[in-house]
Amino acid sequence: MMDFEKSMARLQEISERMSGELALEESMKLYTEAVELTKQCREYINAAKLTIEQLEAAE
Repeated sequence: MMDFEKSMARLQEISERMSGELALEESMKLYTEAVELTKQCREYINAAKLTIEQLEAAE
């Protein structure tokens, strides 16, 4: 699993590639990868949010 910054960079690359013309198979492959990366990024953000909430509650 990539770290957050690498995942976001890869999502940007995918977005740029998908804005051009691609074969359906390649588009589906990239879309599937993007969905998985988006899930990973969401998990990173949720974990960070939880950590911040826990730290704030401990004050």
